[in-house]
Amino acid sequence: MKILILALSGNGDALMFTPALKLLKTQFPEAEIDVLAMFKTVEELYARNPNVSNVYFHDFLKKNPASSLLKVLQLRFKNYDASINVYPANRREYNIMSRLIGAKKRLGHEYNHENDKQLSKLNNLRVLENDKLHNVEENIRLIKLLKDFKTPELPPMEIFLKSADETAADNWFLKNNLLKTDTLVGFHAGTQVLKNHIKRRWAPEKFAESGKNLQAKFGAKILLFGGPDEYELNESIAQMMGGDVFIVKERIMPGAAIMKNCKLFVANDSALMHFAAALKIPTVAIFAYTNPNYVHPWKTEYKIVRKDLPCSPCFYYSPKPATCIWTGEDEFKCNWMIQPDEVLNACEELLRS
Repeated sequence: MKILILALSGNGDALMFTPALKLLKTQFPEAEIDVLAMFKTVEELYARNPNVSNVYFHDFLKKNPASSLLKVLQLRFKNYDASINVYPANRREYNIMSRLIGAKKRLGHEYNHENDKQLSKLNNLRVLENDKLHNVEENIRLIKLLKDFKTPELPPMEIFLKSADETAADNWFLKNNLLKTDTLVGFHAGTQVLKNHIKRRWAPEKFAESGKNLQAKFGAKILLFGGPDEYELNESIAQMMGGDVFIVKERIMPGAAIMKNCKLFVANDSALMHFAAALKIPTVAIFAYTNPNYVHPWKTEYKIVRKDLPCSPCFYYSPKPATCIWTGEDEFKCNWMIQPDEVLNACEELLRS
């Protein structure tokens, strides 16, 4: 059997498919399971996963349409038995791609919003979205369209590190004169910016204040994680905090090898929040307008800090950008109303436990 996973969204969604991937390989141990990725970091994540046979990368966002069509047709000639659109893939482009690849069984979701407009019916095996379930659970429901089976305990997410990642992490600790036994607290103050999700970001000055509080109460050393587009953000937080703060600029997998030594991780709803959960790090997750049911930290200790406003959560999976019903100073107040003492209290609970 040949199965193609269309993992065309970001790192967090790719990581939240790994429990389903593990179960898929368990149910079809002889299957060739390939992955199509659109981001290099997703390619890197899956290339290390032993449940994956091949990873194909194509930057559909930047490549011209002719090049992208050629890539899809090349995959069509591989004659896949099944293709799976990783949840949430509520975009017509992904569904068209699935149809053009031409697997006999094309798995996807029926979404609660904009379903017909996004041509989900191009997938001939579908499961109805349930907005009370986690993304991990949605993906497991999806693969059961190929074969129903019992899952008494759902698996954790999986990250596979190479010895080179561990070596890079060891060198980083030596360079920064840090011990892995120190009270290391990881921060991720960034988010993706597509679809206006920069509005998820808690204020950098509040991250800085939280860091100072953790330094004072626990002697914590703060590690600031994020990609190249977040280095400037991390520099500003580091300047506001002062001493015992370190910016991690390693690639994503060596960065994960550093991250796994943290005693606590504090993040917006972001991919690195899920990396922390996959590494079993107790996590404080700061949520604005997104739904914690979908994406709370999976299979680790966690605390969610959010404002339960009548209008939230208001974001649902669709191509539409995040917007707010409030205007002026009240815009996205679900985010700015969260205060550092609320985050500190959540951090204290996890650190003391």
